[in-house]
Parts: sequence; structure tokens; C-alpha cells
Amino acid sequence: MTCSMTRMLLLSVSAAVIMFASAPGFAAEQDQQIVDQRGQSVKERARPGYDAAGIRAGSLLVVPEASVGEFYNDNIYATDTNEVDDFITKVGANVAVKSNWNRHALNLNGGLVQSLYADRNDEDRLDWNLGGNGRIDVTRDTKVSAGLSFQQLHEDRGDPNSPAAASEPVKYNLFQGEVNLDQRFNRVTARVGATYSDYNYKDVPAIGGGAIDQDFRDRKEYEERLRLGYDVSPDTNVYVQGSLNQREYDQQPPAVALNRDSDGYAAIIGSDFRLSNLARGGVFVGYQEQNYDSAALSDISGITYGANVDWFVTPLTTIGLTGTSTIEETTTGGSSGYVHRTIGLSVDHELLRNLILSGNISYANDDYASNPRQDDVYGAGLGVNYLLNRNVAVGLEYGYTDRNSNISGNDYTRNLIGLTLTGKL
Repeated sequence: MTCSMTRMLLLSVSAAVIMFASAPGFAAEQDQQIVDQRGQSVKERARPGYDAAGIRAGSLLVVPEASVGEFYNDNIYATDTNEVDDFITKVGANVAVKSNWNRHALNLNGGLVQSLYADRNDEDRLDWNLGGNGRIDVTRDTKVSAGLSFQQLHEDRGDPNSPAAASEPVKYNLFQGEVNLDQRFNRVTARVGATYSDYNYKDVPAIGGGAIDQDFRDRKEYEERLRLGYDVSPDTNVYVQGSLNQREYDQQPPAVALNRDSDGYAAIIGSDFRLSNLARGGVFVGYQEQNYDSAALSDISGITYGANVDWFVTPLTTIGLTGTSTIEETTTGGSSGYVHRTIGLSVDHELLRNLILSGNISYANDDYASNPRQDDVYGAGLGVNYLLNRNVAVGLEYGYTDRNSNISGNDYTRNLIGLTLTGKL
């Protein structure tokens, strides 16, 4: 069966499901009388008659989900000139398991997304993930939490580390583990935590034949954290936090030209808060530094910050503010790394109980060390999510990306539009 025939079949099935789900005999149960309250985002709000019930398995709730979508991308290779467009069919499945216990907690999840390109089959990819996290309530004031995850992912064609001569996207595996100990002493809070990440990149075929080695990018990252906080009110905690990190590459000279190992730290002051029922979130600011073992790679230091705030403008409208400043790894142009700064604004509005409108804008700046390169990336998006009933939803989305670089050939613009049909139990 050709890609065109497969695409027509998927769209026909999607249309049939929508028509069936919208029929009187399959209509959602009548919406209950609901009193809207601030203090809860639009996407978090319960919607009786439209929320998936899940499958009860004792004290666990199993929520399976499947989706099929059709997308159009007008610049699949993220190039400045000679843009290539294509249609992409995405088929996904996910299952989440959540505990419903009075004490302790357990969450498991697994999913996959198969992307099929109509014309450029070399771009086809299968991403999947498997993981879980849990919490043990040792006492009312002492909690231990941990999580593990494994993912198979692909780099976006616009990633600055992705080799331009690759004939298909770079695939890599990411294993992560995290553990935290939280302790409360009346109003004083303390957290000790650690995170481990293991990146394993796969060699990628080159245009014209052969393979491009990617093993030199394999690395392990460790981070250790200590946070001390104080509850200035029941809804506001202020804290100071210090963290250390070690980044160790698997290959060392003479197998590779440079030793890219480094050690770093960050010291921040911040607050997690809820302002009545009008806003909630967290903000922090501080200083970060990354020191590289090789004298050929310059150290990076500067201000770090972060924000993740929800403002409940009205009971039906939520505005979100996000921001980050981090030091990231790179293998571009002999640079030791780059400072990645972002800021974003999003809006979700509940036009109807089962019709949610969304929009977002964002800006990112990548400033490379020991390299004149600087990238400014602008983004914007719109979305509509229509809940037909508790089992079926239809989503329409549009995304725009514009990267402006001071290095010739690294600019690109991209438009992406897609329609997705999602089913839940």
C-alpha cells in the first residue's frame, strides 16, 4: 500500500470516527452544573462528560491513549535555501498508570510515536519511551521520591549539533534516573537530590554513502543538589539552592581531538508560591559556571534564571510565563558550549466546556563560547482542541519557527500545521 493510499485510509477512518462519535446515540453525557474556581488552569480543570474515565485495576488507574495525525511541514530539513516540504503521518500510543493511595504514590508510563513521511522516507522515525516515578511517605514530614526513564529519540533537523551531511535524522538513546529526599522541620524545608543522565548517539548514514561517526558525542551527566527553604506563609516558600554537575564523555584523546569533560556549579535563590487564587508557580535567579578540563575550551559563566508561572486571569483563561537560562553541550565549531536563554508566553482559553483555544509565543538566544556564532530563535503557535466526548478529541495546531544566525547558512523558517484525532478510555 502506497503512502498516499495509507494517508487517505487514515483520514477516512478519522472522519468516520468523528461522525460516529458525534451521532446522537454516541453523544457525551450531559454536562453537569459546574462552578468555576480560580486557582486551577484551563487544561487542569475537570470536565465531567469529557474526561476519560480510565480503567480501574484495584487501587490503580490505567489510562490508555492512541492518536493519529496528519501534518504538513514546509521545511523538513530546516535549511536556509532550497526548502523541501512534505506531509507526515504520525501514529502514537501511550498508557499511563497512576496510583490512588492515601500514602505513597506510583506512576508508570510508556508510549511511542511513529512518523511516516510521504516522499522523504529516509526521514521516517520511531520514538518511544518507558518510565516511572514514585514517592514513599516515610513520615508526615519525610518523603523519598525517585524516577527512572528510557527514551529512544531523534534530533530535529534544525538542531545545531546535527551534521549537515547526514542523510537521515540522528538517533540517540537517553537513560535518566533521579532521587530526592524531602524533609520538613516545621516551617523549614530541606531537599537533597541527585540526577543521572546517559546519552548514547548512533552513527548516521551520510549523503552519498558511508556513515558519520557520532560516538564522540556519547556522555554521562551527573548533578547533585541541596535546597533549604522557609515557609513565609502557607502558600509561599523561599529557598536557596546549590548544585554541582559533572559531564564526562566516553571517548577521550587520542581517540578524539578534544577532551570535552567539564565540571560546573550553580547557586540560586528562588520562591515557589501561590498568590491567593490568582497566580501560582516558581521563579529563581542566580549564578552558574562551567569549567572545562581542556585548555583549548573556554569556561562559561553568567546569570542563570528560571520561571514557570500560571496567572488565572479569569476562571476560563490562563496565561503562562516560562523562562530558562542554562549552559548546554555542543560540538559546533570548536565551541566548549553555549548559553541557552528562553522566554515564552502562552494563553489557554475555554471558549466552550469542550472547546479550548491555545496560543503561544517564544524567544530563544543561543550564545556560543569561543565561537562568534549567536542564534536568535522566534516561535509562535496556535491550537484548537475539541472534545467530542470522554473518549474522542480532535486537535488542530499551527507552529512557526524562525532562526536568525550571524553565521551564514544557519538561518531558516518553518511552518507546521497538523490535525490529530485522539482516543482515550
